[in-house]
Amino acid sequence: MKGSFDMDKTSPLPDIPDLLYPTAQKRDALNRRRTELADKFPCTYINDLMTDTVASMICRRNPQNVQKLFREMCTDTEVINYRLDALEDVMNNPKLSPAVHSAAEKLLETESKNSGGNGSPDSFTALSDRIEMLDSYISCMESLNSLSEELGGGIRSEAFRSFFEIIKGRCECEEFAQMKRDISELKEAFSKKIRSVTVAINFNQEMRPVSAGIVSYSDKPAGEKLNVFDRLFYKTSAYSDTVVSGKLRSGLPNQDGFLSEADKALFEALEKLTSAYMKRLEGALKAYDRLSFSRLSMLTGQLEIYDGIAKIAMTCDARGIKMCRPEFTDTPRTAEIKDLFDPCFYFKAAASDSEAKGDDLVVRNSLTMDDSGRFFILTGANNGGKTTFLRGAGLCFLMAQTGFYVPAESCKICPCDFIFTHFPKEEETGINASRFTNEIKDLKQISDLITENSLLLMNESIQSTTPKECAEIAAEITRIFCIIGVRGIYATHITDLAYRCDDIAADPDCRSMPVSIVAGVDKESGKRLYRIERGEPLKQSYAKDIFDSFGINAENIRRRVHRS
Repeated sequence: MKGSFDMDKTSPLPDIPDLLYPTAQKRDALNRRRTELADKFPCTYINDLMTDTVASMICRRNPQNVQKLFREMCTDTEVINYRLDALEDVMNNPKLSPAVHSAAEKLLETESKNSGGNGSPDSFTALSDRIEMLDSYISCMESLNSLSEELGGGIRSEAFRSFFEIIKGRCECEEFAQMKRDISELKEAFSKKIRSVTVAINFNQEMRPVSAGIVSYSDKPAGEKLNVFDRLFYKTSAYSDTVVSGKLRSGLPNQDGFLSEADKALFEALEKLTSAYMKRLEGALKAYDRLSFSRLSMLTGQLEIYDGIAKIAMTCDARGIKMCRPEFTDTPRTAEIKDLFDPCFYFKAAASDSEAKGDDLVVRNSLTMDDSGRFFILTGANNGGKTTFLRGAGLCFLMAQTGFYVPAESCKICPCDFIFTHFPKEEETGINASRFTNEIKDLKQISDLITENSLLLMNESIQSTTPKECAEIAAEITRIFCIIGVRGIYATHITDLAYRCDDIAADPDCRSMPVSIVAGVDKESGKRLYRIERGEPLKQSYAKDIFDSFGINAENIRRRVHRS
Protein backbone atom coordinates (compact mmCIF):
# COMPACT_ATOMS: atom_id res chain seq x y z
CA MET A 1 0.00 0.00 0.00
CA LYS A 2 1.29 3.45 -0.92
CA GLY A 3 1.64 6.40 1.39
CA SER A 4 3.35 7.39 4.60
CA PHE A 5 0.55 6.23 6.88
CA ASP A 6 -0.93 2.91 7.82
CA MET A 7 -4.42 3.02 6.39
CA ASP A 8 -5.74 0.13 8.45
CA LYS A 9 -9.49 0.68 8.74
CA THR A 10 -9.38 0.33 12.52
CA SER A 11 -6.56 2.80 13.16
CA PRO A 12 -7.24 6.55 13.42
CA LEU A 13 -5.53 8.75 10.87
CA PRO A 14 -3.38 11.72 11.93
CA ASP A 15 -5.31 14.97 11.74
CA ILE A 16 -4.05 18.34 10.56
CA PRO A 17 -1.17 19.37 12.82
CA ASP A 18 -1.53 22.27 15.24
CA LEU A 19 0.47 25.17 13.81
CA LEU A 20 0.97 26.73 17.25
CA TYR A 21 1.88 23.75 19.44
CA PRO A 22 4.27 20.92 18.55
CA THR A 23 2.36 18.40 20.69
CA ALA A 24 -1.00 18.09 22.41
CA GLN A 25 0.86 17.87 25.74
CA LYS A 26 2.52 21.25 25.13
CA ARG A 27 -0.85 22.77 24.20
CA ASP A 28 -2.49 21.41 27.36
CA ALA A 29 0.37 22.63 29.54
CA LEU A 30 0.11 26.18 28.17
CA ASN A 31 -3.67 26.16 28.51
CA ARG A 32 -3.20 25.27 32.19
CA ARG A 33 -0.54 27.96 32.57
CA ARG A 34 -2.81 30.62 31.09
CA THR A 35 -5.55 29.71 33.55
CA GLU A 36 -3.18 29.62 36.53
CA LEU A 37 -1.66 33.00 35.68
CA ALA A 38 -5.10 34.57 35.37
CA ASP A 39 -6.10 33.13 38.76
CA LYS A 40 -2.97 33.95 40.75
CA PHE A 41 -1.20 36.90 39.12
CA PRO A 42 -2.11 40.54 38.43
CA CYS A 43 -2.24 40.42 34.62
CA THR A 44 -2.12 44.21 34.34
CA TYR A 45 0.41 43.94 31.51
CA ILE A 46 -2.49 43.07 29.19
CA ASN A 47 -3.88 46.62 29.49
CA ASP A 48 -0.73 48.53 30.39
CA LEU A 49 1.14 47.33 27.29
CA MET A 50 -1.91 47.97 25.05
CA THR A 51 -1.95 44.35 23.92
CA ASP A 52 -5.50 44.77 22.59
CA THR A 53 -4.16 47.29 20.06
CA VAL A 54 -1.32 44.97 19.04
CA ALA A 55 -3.68 41.98 18.78
CA SER A 56 -5.99 43.96 16.49
CA MET A 57 -3.05 44.95 14.29
CA ILE A 58 -2.09 41.30 13.91
CA CYS A 59 -5.52 39.72 13.52
CA ARG A 60 -8.27 42.22 12.86
CA ARG A 61 -11.07 39.65 12.53
CA ASN A 62 -10.19 37.56 15.58
CA PRO A 63 -7.87 39.52 17.91
CA GLN A 64 -8.98 37.33 20.81
CA ASN A 65 -6.92 34.49 19.33
CA VAL A 66 -3.78 36.61 19.69
CA GLN A 67 -4.73 37.79 23.17
CA LYS A 68 -5.11 34.16 24.20
CA LEU A 69 -1.46 33.58 23.24
CA PHE A 70 -0.34 36.77 25.01
CA ARG A 71 -1.90 35.46 28.21
CA GLU A 72 0.22 32.28 28.13
CA MET A 73 3.49 34.14 28.84
CA CYS A 74 5.21 31.14 27.29
CA THR A 75 8.69 30.26 28.56
CA ASP A 76 9.03 27.02 26.58
CA THR A 77 11.55 27.79 23.85
CA GLU A 78 10.60 24.61 21.96
CA VAL A 79 7.07 25.98 21.49
CA ILE A 80 8.37 29.49 20.75
CA ASN A 81 10.78 28.31 18.04
CA TYR A 82 8.15 25.97 16.59
CA ARG A 83 5.96 29.04 16.00
CA LEU A 84 8.81 31.19 14.71
CA ASP A 85 9.78 28.48 12.20
CA ALA A 86 6.18 28.30 10.95
CA LEU A 87 6.01 32.09 10.73
CA GLU A 88 9.18 32.21 8.64
CA ASP A 89 7.79 29.59 6.25
CA VAL A 90 4.82 31.90 5.69
CA MET A 91 7.10 34.92 5.27
CA ASN A 92 9.54 33.20 2.91
CA ASN A 93 6.99 31.41 0.73
CA PRO A 94 4.40 33.91 -0.58
CA LYS A 95 2.31 31.15 -2.19
CA LEU A 96 2.03 29.08 0.99
CA SER A 97 -0.60 30.81 3.08
CA PRO A 98 -2.95 31.91 0.24
CA ALA A 99 -2.97 28.40 -1.24
CA VAL A 100 -3.57 26.68 2.10
CA HIS A 101 -6.27 29.23 2.99
CA SER A 102 -8.04 28.66 -0.31
CA ALA A 103 -7.90 24.88 0.01
CA ALA A 104 -9.02 24.98 3.65
CA GLU A 105 -12.02 27.15 2.80
CA LYS A 106 -13.07 24.75 0.05
CA LEU A 107 -12.60 21.78 2.36
CA LEU A 108 -14.71 23.49 5.02
CA GLU A 109 -17.38 24.08 2.38
CA THR A 110 -17.19 20.39 1.47
CA GLU A 111 -17.67 19.43 5.11
CA SER A 112 -20.65 21.76 5.34
CA LYS A 113 -22.27 20.09 2.33
CA ASN A 114 -21.72 16.70 3.93
CA SER A 115 -23.00 17.79 7.34
CA GLY A 116 -26.38 16.17 6.66
CA GLY A 117 -24.79 12.75 6.98
CA ASN A 118 -24.10 10.00 4.52
CA GLY A 119 -27.68 8.97 3.80
CA SER A 120 -28.38 7.80 0.27
CA PRO A 121 -29.39 10.58 -2.17
CA ASP A 122 -33.05 10.54 -3.15
CA SER A 123 -32.74 12.41 -6.44
CA PHE A 124 -30.38 13.01 -9.33
CA THR A 125 -29.75 16.51 -7.96
CA ALA A 126 -28.66 15.15 -4.56
CA LEU A 127 -26.48 12.51 -6.24
CA SER A 128 -24.83 15.19 -8.37
CA ASP A 129 -24.20 17.35 -5.26
CA ARG A 130 -22.48 14.45 -3.49
CA ILE A 131 -20.29 13.74 -6.49
CA GLU A 132 -19.39 17.44 -6.74
CA MET A 133 -18.55 17.51 -3.01
CA LEU A 134 -16.18 14.55 -3.23
CA ASP A 135 -14.66 15.86 -6.44
CA SER A 136 -13.93 19.19 -4.71
CA TYR A 137 -12.23 17.35 -1.84
CA ILE A 138 -10.04 15.40 -4.26
CA SER A 139 -9.13 18.58 -6.12
CA CYS A 140 -8.15 20.41 -2.91
CA MET A 141 -6.02 17.55 -1.64
CA GLU A 142 -4.20 17.22 -4.94
CA SER A 143 -3.59 20.97 -5.17
CA LEU A 144 -2.06 20.96 -1.67
CA ASN A 145 0.10 17.98 -2.55
CA SER A 146 1.27 19.75 -5.70
CA LEU A 147 2.06 22.87 -3.67
CA SER A 148 4.20 20.76 -1.33
CA GLU A 149 6.19 19.42 -4.28
CA GLU A 150 6.56 22.91 -5.74
CA LEU A 151 7.82 24.47 -2.51
CA GLY A 152 10.05 21.52 -1.71
CA GLY A 153 13.00 22.53 0.48
CA GLY A 154 11.47 25.97 1.03
CA ILE A 155 9.35 24.43 3.78
CA ARG A 156 11.52 24.10 6.86
CA SER A 157 9.21 24.26 9.87
CA GLU A 158 8.09 21.15 11.66
CA ALA A 159 4.51 22.48 11.57
CA PHE A 160 4.21 22.78 7.79
CA ARG A 161 6.37 19.75 7.03
CA SER A 162 4.00 17.66 9.15
CA PHE A 163 1.02 19.26 7.43
CA PHE A 164 2.24 18.39 3.95
CA GLU A 165 3.33 14.89 4.98
CA ILE A 166 -0.21 14.19 6.14
CA ILE A 167 -1.62 15.57 2.87
CA LYS A 168 0.83 13.42 0.88
CA GLY A 169 0.00 10.33 2.93
CA ARG A 170 -3.69 10.73 2.22
CA CYS A 171 -3.17 11.43 -1.48
CA GLU A 172 -0.98 8.35 -1.94
CA CYS A 173 -3.06 5.88 0.05
CA GLU A 174 -5.24 3.24 -1.64
CA GLU A 175 -8.45 4.62 -0.13
CA PHE A 176 -7.88 7.97 -1.82
CA ALA A 177 -7.02 6.29 -5.12
CA GLN A 178 -10.18 4.15 -4.95
CA MET A 179 -12.33 7.17 -4.07
CA LYS A 180 -10.81 9.04 -7.00
CA ARG A 181 -11.61 6.14 -9.37
CA ASP A 182 -15.14 5.83 -8.02
CA ILE A 183 -15.88 9.50 -8.45
CA SER A 184 -14.34 9.60 -11.91
CA GLU A 185 -16.47 6.66 -13.06
CA LEU A 186 -19.58 8.07 -11.41
CA LYS A 187 -19.09 11.39 -13.16
CA GLU A 188 -18.66 9.68 -16.49
CA ALA A 189 -21.63 7.38 -16.03
CA PHE A 190 -23.80 10.09 -14.61
CA SER A 191 -23.09 12.42 -17.53
CA LYS A 192 -23.32 9.84 -20.34
CA LYS A 193 -25.61 6.99 -19.41
CA ILE A 194 -28.78 8.97 -18.80
CA ARG A 195 -29.30 12.12 -20.84
CA SER A 196 -33.01 11.66 -21.48
CA VAL A 197 -35.96 9.40 -20.57
CA THR A 198 -39.16 8.58 -22.42
CA VAL A 199 -42.28 8.87 -20.28
CA ALA A 200 -45.58 7.25 -21.33
CA ILE A 201 -48.83 8.83 -20.12
CA ASN A 202 -52.22 7.09 -20.45
CA PHE A 203 -55.35 9.20 -20.75
CA ASN A 204 -59.03 8.32 -20.27
CA GLN A 205 -61.78 9.29 -22.68
CA GLU A 206 -61.93 12.79 -21.19
CA MET A 207 -58.21 13.22 -21.90
CA ARG A 208 -57.33 13.13 -18.23
CA PRO A 209 -54.07 11.36 -17.38
CA VAL A 210 -54.71 8.19 -15.42
CA SER A 211 -51.25 6.59 -15.36
CA ALA A 212 -47.66 7.31 -16.32
CA GLY A 213 -44.29 5.60 -16.34
CA ILE A 214 -40.79 5.56 -17.81
CA VAL A 215 -40.60 3.31 -20.85
CA SER A 216 -36.98 3.94 -21.85
CA TYR A 217 -33.91 6.07 -21.31
CA SER A 218 -31.14 7.23 -23.63
CA ASP A 219 -27.54 8.45 -23.49
CA LYS A 220 -28.45 11.21 -25.95
CA PRO A 221 -30.33 14.37 -25.03
CA ALA A 222 -33.70 15.02 -26.60
CA GLY A 223 -34.09 18.25 -28.58
CA GLU A 224 -36.57 21.04 -27.95
CA LYS A 225 -39.76 21.57 -30.01
CA LEU A 226 -43.16 23.16 -29.94
CA ASN A 227 -45.25 22.12 -26.96
CA VAL A 228 -47.37 18.99 -26.92
CA PHE A 229 -50.55 20.82 -27.86
CA ASP A 230 -48.94 22.10 -31.05
CA ARG A 231 -48.18 18.52 -32.02
CA LEU A 232 -51.65 17.24 -31.13
CA PHE A 233 -53.64 19.93 -32.91
CA TYR A 234 -51.46 20.68 -35.93
CA LYS A 235 -50.31 17.08 -36.48
CA THR A 236 -47.10 18.35 -38.05
CA SER A 237 -44.36 15.89 -38.87
CA ALA A 238 -41.63 18.48 -38.84
CA TYR A 239 -40.35 17.32 -35.47
CA SER A 240 -38.85 14.07 -34.32
CA ASP A 241 -40.76 11.89 -31.85
CA THR A 242 -37.82 12.17 -29.40
CA VAL A 243 -37.88 15.91 -28.86
CA VAL A 244 -38.74 17.52 -25.51
CA SER A 245 -41.94 19.49 -25.35
CA GLY A 246 -40.79 22.04 -22.78
CA LYS A 247 -38.37 22.67 -19.90
CA LEU A 248 -39.16 21.30 -16.47
CA ARG A 249 -39.60 24.07 -13.95
CA SER A 250 -40.14 24.19 -10.21
CA GLY A 251 -42.88 26.38 -8.83
CA LEU A 252 -40.75 27.30 -5.82
CA PRO A 253 -39.69 30.96 -5.52
CA ASN A 254 -36.14 29.92 -4.59
CA GLN A 255 -35.04 26.65 -6.13
CA ASP A 256 -31.64 26.50 -4.36
CA GLY A 257 -31.55 23.66 -1.87
CA PHE A 258 -34.93 22.21 -2.95
CA LEU A 259 -35.51 19.00 -4.90
CA SER A 260 -38.29 18.92 -7.46
CA GLU A 261 -40.81 16.16 -7.10
CA ALA A 262 -40.21 15.11 -10.71
CA ASP A 263 -36.48 14.65 -9.95
CA LYS A 264 -37.29 12.37 -7.03
CA ALA A 265 -39.86 10.43 -9.01
CA LEU A 266 -37.46 9.81 -11.89
CA PHE A 267 -34.73 8.78 -9.47
CA GLU A 268 -37.04 6.19 -7.88
CA ALA A 269 -38.37 4.98 -11.21
CA LEU A 270 -34.84 4.22 -12.38
CA GLU A 271 -34.02 2.26 -9.24
CA LYS A 272 -32.26 -0.55 -11.06
CA LEU A 273 -29.86 1.91 -12.60
CA THR A 274 -29.40 4.25 -9.64
CA SER A 275 -28.76 1.44 -7.17
CA ALA A 276 -25.48 0.79 -8.97
CA TYR A 277 -24.59 4.45 -8.52
CA MET A 278 -25.40 4.22 -4.84
CA LYS A 279 -23.04 1.34 -4.17
CA ARG A 280 -20.18 3.16 -5.81
CA LEU A 281 -21.03 6.41 -4.00
CA GLU A 282 -21.26 4.72 -0.59
CA GLY A 283 -17.70 3.44 -0.98
CA ALA A 284 -16.45 6.91 -1.86
CA LEU A 285 -18.27 8.48 1.10
CA LYS A 286 -16.77 5.96 3.50
CA ALA A 287 -13.30 6.78 2.19
CA TYR A 288 -14.04 10.50 2.57
CA ASP A 289 -15.05 9.96 6.20
CA ARG A 290 -11.69 8.31 6.82
CA LEU A 291 -9.67 10.89 4.92
CA SER A 292 -11.36 14.14 5.96
CA PHE A 293 -10.08 16.43 8.73
CA SER A 294 -11.63 17.66 11.96
CA ARG A 295 -9.53 20.76 12.69
CA LEU A 296 -9.86 22.81 9.53
CA SER A 297 -11.33 25.89 11.24
CA MET A 298 -8.39 25.84 13.68
CA LEU A 299 -5.99 25.83 10.74
CA THR A 300 -7.48 28.94 9.14
CA GLY A 301 -7.47 30.84 12.45
CA GLN A 302 -3.81 30.04 13.09
CA LEU A 303 -2.83 30.99 9.55
CA GLU A 304 -4.47 34.38 10.07
CA ILE A 305 -2.14 35.03 13.01
CA TYR A 306 0.97 34.22 10.98
CA ASP A 307 -0.33 36.26 8.05
CA GLY A 308 -0.81 39.25 10.36
CA ILE A 309 2.69 39.13 11.83
CA ALA A 310 4.22 38.66 8.37
CA LYS A 311 2.30 41.66 7.03
CA ILE A 312 3.39 43.89 9.94
CA ALA A 313 7.05 42.91 9.48
CA MET A 314 6.81 43.58 5.74
CA THR A 315 5.09 46.95 6.31
CA CYS A 316 7.73 48.02 8.83
CA ASP A 317 10.54 46.98 6.51
CA ALA A 318 9.06 49.09 3.70
CA ARG A 319 9.21 52.12 6.03
CA GLY A 320 12.83 51.51 7.04
CA ILE A 321 11.98 49.97 10.43
CA LYS A 322 13.27 46.47 11.11
CA MET A 323 11.56 43.66 12.97
CA CYS A 324 13.46 40.47 13.71
CA ARG A 325 13.31 36.91 14.90
CA PRO A 326 14.23 36.85 18.61
CA GLU A 327 17.00 34.63 19.91
CA PHE A 328 17.04 33.02 23.32
CA THR A 329 19.88 32.51 25.74
CA ASP A 330 20.34 30.40 28.86
CA THR A 331 22.32 33.19 30.55
CA PRO A 332 19.94 34.12 33.38
CA ARG A 333 18.28 37.53 33.59
CA THR A 334 19.88 39.01 30.50
CA ALA A 335 18.66 40.89 27.45
CA GLU A 336 20.37 42.47 24.46
CA ILE A 337 17.92 44.43 22.29
CA LYS A 338 19.01 46.77 19.49
CA ASP A 339 16.88 49.48 17.88
CA LEU A 340 13.79 48.77 19.93
CA PHE A 341 10.52 50.59 19.16
CA ASP A 342 6.95 50.57 20.40
CA PRO A 343 4.67 49.04 17.70
CA CYS A 344 1.64 50.94 19.03
CA PHE A 345 3.41 54.27 18.59
CA TYR A 346 4.84 53.18 15.23
CA PHE A 347 1.45 52.42 13.68
CA LYS A 348 0.01 55.67 14.96
CA ALA A 349 2.93 57.62 13.52
CA ALA A 350 2.81 55.70 10.22
CA ALA A 351 -0.88 56.46 9.84
CA SER A 352 -0.38 60.18 10.42
CA ASP A 353 2.58 60.52 8.02
CA SER A 354 2.52 58.23 5.00
CA GLU A 355 5.90 59.44 3.68
CA ALA A 356 8.16 59.36 6.75
CA LYS A 357 10.70 56.57 7.09
CA GLY A 358 13.28 55.37 9.59
CA ASP A 359 14.13 57.73 12.43
CA ASP A 360 11.90 60.42 10.90
CA LEU A 361 9.02 58.06 11.60
CA VAL A 362 9.98 56.60 14.96
CA VAL A 363 13.11 56.91 17.09
CA ARG A 364 14.51 53.56 18.19
CA ASN A 365 16.58 52.76 21.26
CA SER A 366 18.66 49.90 22.58
CA LEU A 367 18.44 48.06 25.87
CA THR A 368 21.02 45.83 27.57
CA MET A 369 20.31 43.99 30.80
CA ASP A 370 23.27 42.19 32.36
CA ASP A 371 25.55 42.35 35.38
CA SER A 372 26.55 45.93 34.54
CA GLY A 373 22.94 47.08 34.73
CA ARG A 374 19.74 45.14 35.23
CA PHE A 375 17.32 47.60 36.87
CA PHE A 376 17.01 51.03 35.27
CA ILE A 377 15.76 54.29 36.74
CA LEU A 378 14.39 56.18 33.72
CA THR A 379 13.98 59.95 34.11
CA GLY A 380 13.70 62.79 31.63
CA ALA A 381 11.49 65.49 30.20
CA ASN A 382 7.73 65.30 30.12
CA ASN A 383 6.57 63.87 26.77
CA GLY A 384 10.15 62.69 26.21
CA GLY A 385 9.25 59.09 25.29
CA LYS A 386 9.62 57.36 28.66
CA THR A 387 6.28 55.52 28.56
CA THR A 388 6.77 54.62 24.90
CA PHE A 389 10.19 53.10 25.67
CA LEU A 390 8.75 51.22 28.64
CA ARG A 391 5.88 49.79 26.58
CA GLY A 392 8.20 48.89 23.70
CA ALA A 393 10.46 46.90 26.03
CA GLY A 394 7.52 45.03 27.53
CA LEU A 395 6.01 44.23 24.12
CA CYS A 396 9.38 43.04 22.85
CA PHE A 397 9.59 40.43 25.63
CA LEU A 398 5.92 39.50 25.25
CA MET A 399 5.99 39.11 21.47
CA ALA A 400 9.27 37.19 21.58
CA GLN A 401 7.87 34.71 24.10
CA THR A 402 4.66 34.37 22.09
CA GLY A 403 6.68 33.22 19.09
CA PHE A 404 6.34 36.38 16.99
CA TYR A 405 8.83 38.65 15.30
CA VAL A 406 9.69 41.52 17.64
CA PRO A 407 9.88 45.32 17.23
CA ALA A 408 13.68 45.53 17.12
CA GLU A 409 16.56 45.06 14.70
CA SER A 410 18.05 42.35 16.91
CA CYS A 411 16.91 40.72 20.13
CA LYS A 412 18.52 38.14 22.37
CA ILE A 413 16.84 37.50 25.70
CA CYS A 414 16.55 35.00 28.49
CA PRO A 415 12.76 34.52 28.79
CA CYS A 416 11.06 35.99 31.84
CA ASP A 417 8.58 33.96 33.87
CA PHE A 418 6.09 36.86 33.99
CA ILE A 419 5.78 40.55 33.15
CA PHE A 420 4.67 42.62 36.13
CA THR A 421 3.52 46.17 35.38
CA HIS A 422 2.60 49.07 37.64
CA PHE A 423 1.18 51.96 35.61
CA PRO A 424 -0.91 54.94 36.79
CA LYS A 425 -4.60 54.31 37.43
CA GLU A 426 -7.49 56.65 37.93
CA GLU A 427 -7.57 57.62 41.60
CA GLU A 428 -10.19 55.76 43.59
CA THR A 429 -12.16 57.37 46.39
CA GLY A 430 -13.50 56.15 49.69
CA ILE A 431 -12.18 55.26 53.13
CA ASN A 432 -8.63 53.79 52.91
CA ALA A 433 -8.85 53.83 49.15
CA SER A 434 -6.53 56.68 48.26
CA ARG A 435 -4.25 56.27 45.29
CA PHE A 436 -1.24 55.97 47.56
CA THR A 437 -2.82 53.19 49.61
CA ASN A 438 -3.77 51.30 46.48
CA GLU A 439 -0.28 51.74 45.03
CA ILE A 440 1.26 50.21 48.12
CA LYS A 441 -1.21 47.30 48.04
CA ASP A 442 -0.36 46.65 44.39
CA LEU A 443 3.38 46.81 45.02
CA LYS A 444 3.05 44.49 47.99
CA GLN A 445 1.29 41.92 45.81
CA ILE A 446 4.00 42.25 43.17
CA SER A 447 6.82 41.87 45.72
CA ASP A 448 5.17 38.70 47.08
CA LEU A 449 4.90 37.07 43.64
CA ILE A 450 7.84 38.37 41.64
CA THR A 451 11.00 36.28 41.17
CA GLU A 452 14.51 36.94 39.93
CA ASN A 453 13.39 35.69 36.50
CA SER A 454 10.54 38.19 36.16
CA LEU A 455 10.40 41.47 34.26
CA LEU A 456 9.10 44.54 36.12
CA LEU A 457 7.92 47.74 34.40
CA MET A 458 6.91 50.65 36.63
CA ASN A 459 5.54 53.93 35.30
CA GLU A 460 5.30 56.92 37.64
CA SER A 461 4.80 54.72 40.68
CA ILE A 462 4.81 56.41 44.12
CA GLN A 463 3.63 59.90 43.20
CA SER A 464 0.82 60.42 45.68
CA THR A 465 2.50 61.83 48.76
CA THR A 466 5.04 64.54 49.57
CA PRO A 467 8.16 64.76 47.37
CA LYS A 468 10.47 63.74 50.19
CA GLU A 469 8.34 60.75 51.14
CA CYS A 470 8.01 59.74 47.49
CA ALA A 471 11.78 59.67 47.11
CA GLU A 472 12.29 57.66 50.30
CA ILE A 473 9.60 55.09 49.50
CA ALA A 474 10.63 54.80 45.84
CA ALA A 475 14.21 54.12 46.93
CA GLU A 476 13.07 51.41 49.33
CA ILE A 477 10.89 49.79 46.65
CA THR A 478 13.79 49.86 44.19
CA ARG A 479 16.13 48.34 46.80
CA ILE A 480 13.62 45.50 47.38
CA PHE A 481 13.42 44.59 43.70
CA CYS A 482 17.19 44.83 43.27
CA ILE A 483 17.67 42.45 46.17
CA ILE A 484 15.23 40.01 44.58
CA GLY A 485 17.29 40.35 41.39
CA VAL A 486 14.61 41.18 38.84
CA ARG A 487 15.11 42.84 35.47
CA GLY A 488 13.20 46.10 35.43
CA ILE A 489 12.65 49.67 34.30
CA TYR A 490 11.20 52.34 36.57
CA ALA A 491 10.08 55.47 34.69
CA THR A 492 9.74 58.33 37.16
CA HIS A 493 10.01 62.05 37.75
CA ILE A 494 11.69 61.41 41.10
CA THR A 495 15.16 62.45 39.96
CA ASP A 496 16.52 61.99 43.48
CA LEU A 497 15.97 58.24 43.03
CA ALA A 498 18.45 58.14 40.15
CA TYR A 499 21.13 59.67 42.37
CA ARG A 500 20.64 56.84 44.86
CA CYS A 501 21.64 54.09 42.43
CA ASP A 502 25.17 53.84 43.85
CA ASP A 503 23.84 53.56 47.37
CA ILE A 504 21.44 50.76 46.42
CA ALA A 505 24.16 48.98 44.39
CA ALA A 506 26.40 49.03 47.47
CA ASP A 507 23.89 46.90 49.41
CA PRO A 508 25.62 43.53 49.97
CA ASP A 509 22.42 41.69 48.99
CA CYS A 510 21.85 43.66 45.77
CA ARG A 511 21.53 41.21 42.84
CA SER A 512 20.37 43.61 40.12
CA MET A 513 22.62 46.58 39.45
CA PRO A 514 20.52 49.78 39.37
CA VAL A 515 21.50 52.27 36.64
CA SER A 516 20.28 55.76 35.76
CA ILE A 517 19.06 56.25 32.18
CA VAL A 518 17.66 59.45 30.69
CA ALA A 519 15.24 60.47 27.94
CA GLY A 520 17.31 63.23 26.33
CA VAL A 521 16.41 66.73 25.14
CA ASP A 522 18.21 69.45 23.25
CA LYS A 523 19.40 71.67 26.09
CA GLU A 524 19.19 74.82 23.98
CA SER A 525 15.71 74.41 22.51
CA GLY A 526 14.19 71.86 24.88
CA LYS A 527 13.27 69.72 21.86
CA ARG A 528 12.61 66.11 22.80
CA LEU A 529 15.13 63.75 21.20
CA TYR A 530 13.45 60.52 22.37
CA ARG A 531 16.88 58.95 22.84
CA ILE A 532 17.27 56.82 25.96
CA GLU A 533 20.85 56.67 27.21
CA ARG A 534 22.77 56.05 30.41
CA GLY A 535 23.52 59.19 32.37
CA GLU A 536 22.54 61.44 35.22
CA PRO A 537 19.05 62.95 35.39
CA LEU A 538 18.28 66.26 33.71
CA LYS A 539 18.25 69.29 35.95
CA GLN A 540 14.66 69.98 34.94
CA SER A 541 11.73 68.12 33.40
CA TYR A 542 11.02 70.85 30.84
CA ALA A 543 7.39 70.83 31.87
CA LYS A 544 7.36 74.63 31.42
CA ASP A 545 7.66 74.06 27.64
CA ILE A 546 4.37 72.17 27.62
CA PHE A 547 2.75 74.77 29.85
CA ASP A 548 3.84 77.60 27.56
CA SER A 549 2.75 75.77 24.39
CA PHE A 550 -0.87 76.15 25.47
CA GLY A 551 -0.51 79.91 25.79
CA ILE A 552 -1.30 79.97 29.51
CA ASN A 553 0.62 82.83 31.10
CA ALA A 554 -0.06 85.76 33.37
CA GLU A 555 0.58 88.43 30.69
CA ASN A 556 -2.09 87.02 28.37
CA ILE A 557 -4.55 86.93 31.22
CA ARG A 558 -3.55 90.46 32.32
CA ARG A 559 -4.23 91.85 28.81
CA ARG A 560 -7.58 90.07 28.60
CA VAL A 561 -8.65 91.45 31.99
CA HIS A 562 -7.65 95.00 31.02
CA ARG A 563 -9.60 94.79 27.74
CA SER A 564 -12.71 93.84 29.60
